[in-house]
Amino acid sequence: MPSLPNGSNVSNVATDLLDAADKQIPILGLNARRKFFHGLAVAMFVPGIALDPAFTHLSFSVAFALFTFLEYIRYFAIYPFGAAVHLFLNEFLDHRDSGTAILSHFYLLTGCSGSVWLEDPSKILLYTGVLTLGVGDAAASIIGRRLGLRKWSPTTNKTVEGTLAFITSVFGSALLLRFCGLTDSFRYLRYLLAVVISGLLEALSDQNDNLTLPLYMWSMLVAFGV
Repeated sequence: MPSLPNGSNVSNVATDLLDAADKQIPILGLNARRKFFHGLAVAMFVPGIALDPAFTHLSFSVAFALFTFLEYIRYFAIYPFGAAVHLFLNEFLDHRDSGTAILSHFYLLTGCSGSVWLEDPSKILLYTGVLTLGVGDAAASIIGRRLGLRKWSPTTNKTVEGTLAFITSVFGSALLLRFCGLTDSFRYLRYLLAVVISGLLEALSDQNDNLTLPLYMWSMLVAFGV
């Protein structure tokens, strides 16, 4: 029988593959690459939540399991896909990503799916993750970078204009869902208050928005009895 490589050899091969992949990464707009997936989340998840929340719940769980499997392949550089997966995921990292595990895609998926997994009877709450990340966070980033003039503080790139874009886009999207009959009636002023508070969190916190923002807004909506 052929001899299997020991742990040291496997680690060395994995390191070589990942280093080679890093050198091939193209220089593209990081923000554009990341926000593309936020927009994709809206297109993919809103119809699922509207038409079949139970199946969407299951689909999110399967996707999370698949992400875990792919991260295992990437981390150990398992041939022939390890280097390719690493190369793809490494294009979306920013200063908040640290450590050996790449978790940004887990955070985005968890942020979008958390409000579905929590299974609140109010249908508007099921859209919380998709609206805060796919619409609000993306709008805040794009508007803030292109049109933002007034920063919240000298130590941050977050702008007042970006926060206003977050609040307007999330609340407007919720009203659009109601107008299209994709959600039940809800208390608009309380919803707006939760959006405003969440917008301030997005502006003033340096945590990973993909994970903290939707869970925080969901908590506010529940607390306010939307």
